[in-house]
Amino acid sequence: MTTSTPAKRSGTSVVTKISLVVALVLVIALVVFVLQNTVHTTIKFISFDFDLGVGVAMLGAAVVGAVIALIVSAAVRVRRAVK
Repeated sequence: MTTSTPAKRSGTSVVTKISLVVALVLVIALVVFVLQNTVHTTIKFISFDFDLGVGVAMLGAAVVGAVIALIVSAAVRVRRAVK
């Protein structure tokens, strides 16, 4: 006869729930920000002209910044792993 002991929880479910709540609050704040900043503006980049809402333009800039940060972070991690 074998007895099994229940697996110990490391608290990851609590951390996951808190992370999801924080992410949900940030998404709601982002949607409110975009909806409140609907004034259109013309953005000129190189030879392109974009007519966007200010909130959408700032959202796009934040996304581009996040992608650049992820790429740099990944490059640093790969470089450290190679050493």
